[in-house]
Amino acid sequence: MRVRRADLGQLDPLGEGGYGKVYRVPGYHLPGDPADLAYKEFTQEQAQQAHASGAAVAFRAGLSSAERADLDSYAAWPRALVEHGGVVVGLLMPLIPADFFCELINGSTGHRGRAPREMQWLIASQAQCDAAEIDLPSVDKTQRLTLLAQLVYVVGRLHKRGWVFGDLSFTNAVFAVNPPRMMLIDCDGAASVNDPRRQQAHTPQWKPPECEKVPGQVHFDRQDTVTDAYKLGLAILRCLSPGKGAGSATSPARLAHELDAAGLNLVARAVGADRAARPAAKELYAYLRSLQTARIQPPEVIAARLATPLRVRGMDARVEWEIANVSEVTIRVGVGAPRTVPANGGPQRYVFPARESGPVTIEAENRYGAVRVDVGELVLYEIPPFDPASFIGTLPRLAVPPLEAFTLDALAPALATVPRIAVPELPRLPPIPTADLTGVLRELLLPADAAGQPARAGGVAPSLRCPDLGELVTGPTREIAEQLTSQAREFAKSQRESYLKALADAEEDD
Repeated sequence: MRVRRADLGQLDPLGEGGYGKVYRVPGYHLPGDPADLAYKEFTQEQAQQAHASGAAVAFRAGLSSAERADLDSYAAWPRALVEHGGVVVGLLMPLIPADFFCELINGSTGHRGRAPREMQWLIASQAQCDAAEIDLPSVDKTQRLTLLAQLVYVVGRLHKRGWVFGDLSFTNAVFAVNPPRMMLIDCDGAASVNDPRRQQAHTPQWKPPECEKVPGQVHFDRQDTVTDAYKLGLAILRCLSPGKGAGSATSPARLAHELDAAGLNLVARAVGADRAARPAAKELYAYLRSLQTARIQPPEVIAARLATPLRVRGMDARVEWEIANVSEVTIRVGVGAPRTVPANGGPQRYVFPARESGPVTIEAENRYGAVRVDVGELVLYEIPPFDPASFIGTLPRLAVPPLEAFTLDALAPALATVPRIAVPELPRLPPIPTADLTGVLRELLLPADAAGQPARAGGVAPSLRCPDLGELVTGPTREIAEQLTSQAREFAKSQRESYLKALADAEEDD
């Protein structure tokens, strides 16, 4: 794609380098591309830069949409050529995002201002950071591994497509810290390995040994994926061991306390003179990624669900989840406002009034990653109006005839069917005078008088002794009653057989 310089409109100066001047283009966007743009105008070797930039623009245009998005995430890659009078005079590229900038004091002017946070600040000592008053928080080892892994990744992606980045240095990569991200800049210097016209520069202290002109040794005029691997090895070596001497360090021994034996061997091969022994970017990335993964804990979703997918409008809905390594989660329902809820890493639930239908999602993020979970669809429905009067009016009425009063005459038909049972009459008992019960008992129970007449009780007198009549009269009534009852019971037992025999005799006489 080419655009006319006159169409760019206002140009705001941003900076100047060895090969061109850079301007911000506030009033122009490429068709279908919302990115804010910068214009780089060539000042040196215009023909060569035009050739390299045209190849870079064509390379990006030939990628799929997903591959372009991936490249744009890690590189400020050229988007279009700018021409004036039919001659290519510059290129358009995306502006570096704001979070890749920092506040610091310019060493040349002494004034405080904004500048890209270049990779060189990863090797700066604390004294250098203090002198520049840079707003750079401490970058720990985990963050450094993350940044270096991303740097190796994007260069490795270029290698996979047959491209060489070439001039990798501290000033051609910038980084952000929250979250940690790395981005390549000055990408118009990249070239295809199949381009015989490619000319790629070396930054001092970054030139591979084979590119040095040493008598008796093979000299390489053009860079390739192997020279890129050397510069990646230097970036790893220097950024993992910041401080004095880091900017020119080439000895892997500097990492003795930072990497294990496998890592030391890998970096030694990368910065060594033996080209055949150098690891590919893919191998370097796999190692850095393994170290990073072991040290970071992105959000981990253990469980998440919408417990109440169907609700009456206005009722409470409930979302349940268990997400580790986050301090809060965001819940979204349809197009409604998000709800941010504290998270503790264990099983949790959140209850909210259901006011709209729609998909329900949970989002969680920390400095090392983010996750988004679709937990289901919340469907609300309305209760239809209910009128009890109309409902009752539709029920049928049952006619129940009145019942007659109950009388005993109603039992007569039933009793007439019951058979009669003959009950024998009880035997008659001999009469006993009761008017003078005390005299009767005396006469019946006392022994014979002095004339020798026997008592009517037969042989009972020797075995029973009635109390004196005076004692009966003067004793307590309860005691008298108990004595009489006991003696009468004993007498009855002794006379039962005689009594039954007498009854039998009487019946035979009848």
